[in-house]
Amino acid sequence: MTTRKGTFAQALKSLALGLFIAAFTVVPSLEAYAAANIVDLKVPDLELTNQDGVGARFVSDIIGDKLSAITFTYTTCTTICPVLDGIFKNIQGKIGEDLGENIQLITISIDPTTDIPQRLKEHADKLGAKPGWIFLTGEKTKVNSVLKGLEMYSPDIFNHPPAVFIVDGRRGIWSRLSGFPSPSLIEKALREQQVARHDP
Repeated sequence: MTTRKGTFAQALKSLALGLFIAAFTVVPSLEAYAAANIVDLKVPDLELTNQDGVGARFVSDIIGDKLSAITFTYTTCTTICPVLDGIFKNIQGKIGEDLGENIQLITISIDPTTDIPQRLKEHADKLGAKPGWIFLTGEKTKVNSVLKGLEMYSPDIFNHPPAVFIVDGRRGIWSRLSGFPSPSLIEKALREQQVARHDP
């Protein structure tokens, strides 16, 4: 005879199984979650500093008229930042000779107090960053203002959302890939913008 306790335990198992199945059948994949969305942003053109200690204005000088993929990190992170760093490391090979010429990668530290240029330089070297992959820090108030303009600011750096932005600096078009977009998806978004530049 089945006891109430046994029935309750079976119900819990059924519920757990149902949730497990739903997680793999209802929730979209990371690739699907990372669909690009055009966004209307007011990003302040403030001076930030790269891993070599050189300062420049974020929008007019660093982005300029190039195509850029932008993401966010902090060097003491052990959770989502290494994933985003790995995605950008992988995409370097996909971009090839365009890296540093027509296309650039930009990683902004969300912990500028810790991530001084020398620390970012060491981080870039560990990742094997090639010319054309820029790491940015700067005065905390300026970095936070840029993050707020990108709608990526979080008072708690441990809970910052993962995302990649694709920017056509020449045409002023910003699009956002939420989550962890694959290197192939980022390259596709960049190439689409590259083609669009030459459309009449």
